[in-house]
Amino acid sequence: MPGHPVLDRLARLGMLAYGLVYGLVAWLAAALALGDRHGSPSGQGAFQQLAQEPAGRVALWLVAAGLAGLAVDQAVRAVRGSDGWFTRAGSAGRAVVLGFLAVLAVRSALDGSGSGGGREGPRGLTVTLMDLPVGPAIVVALGLGIVAVGGASVVQGLGDAWHDDLDADGRSGTTGTVIEALARTGYLSRGLAFGVIGGLFCWAGLTHDPDKSGGLDQAIVRFRDEPYGRWVILVVAAGLACYGAYHVARAWYLRGR
Repeated sequence: MPGHPVLDRLARLGMLAYGLVYGLVAWLAAALALGDRHGSPSGQGAFQQLAQEPAGRVALWLVAAGLAGLAVDQAVRAVRGSDGWFTRAGSAGRAVVLGFLAVLAVRSALDGSGSGGGREGPRGLTVTLMDLPVGPAIVVALGLGIVAVGGASVVQGLGDAWHDDLDADGRSGTTGTVIEALARTGYLSRGLAFGVIGGLFCWAGLTHDPDKSGGLDQAIVRFRDEPYGRWVILVVAAGLACYGAYHVARAWYLRGR
C-alpha cells in the first residue's frame, strides 16, 4: 500500500533509473543536433546506446528493475491511493508508460545490441495504424494525446505540485533553489519535446502520410538545418538533461509517503 517502505524504495530506485534514461536521451539529442546520425534520442534509442557500452546489459537490468518498481508504485497509487480521480488517473497513465519502458529495457538487455526488433519506431507504429479502417483518425488521436501529455508537463513546470514529493531538505536553501530550477526547466523542455512529437503524429494522420510522423530524432533532423535550429535543439537537450537530473535529486530527497 502507499507509504509502505518497500514501495518507497522501489519509487526511489525507479526515479533514479528514469532520470538516467532522460540523461541518455538528452545526450543523444545533442549528438544528433551536432550531426551524429547514429542512435535515436528516444527511450528505445537510449537503451540501444546503453546496451553497447561496457557492462551495458547489467546497467539495463538495473534500469529495468527501477522502472518496473516505479511502475508498481504508481499502479498501487492509482488503485489504492487517497487522492482524487484525476490524480489517480495520472498515476495509472504513468504506470503504463513506465511499464512499457521497463519492457523495452529488458528487451534491449536480452538482445544485446538493443535493437529489440523495433527499429522503425514511431513510423512503424504509424504505418500499422494507417492500415486500419479508421487508422488516420487513430493516429491524430494519438498525436493529440501526446500533445496533451506535453501540455500537462508544461503545467507541472509552471506550477508547484512537484514540491509535494520532496522532503524539507529538498525544498529549502540552496538545494531547494537548484532542484526548483532543474524541475521547472526540465518539465517545460519535456513539454516542448512532446508537443513537437505529437504534432508530427497529427500531421501524419491528417495528410495520410506515415513518413511525416516520427519521434524526437525525426523532429531534430527536420529542425536542425533551420536558422538557429541547432542551438534551439541543444537548449531543449539541456532542458531534458535537467529533467533527468531533477528525477535523480527527487530520488534522493523523496518525502516519505
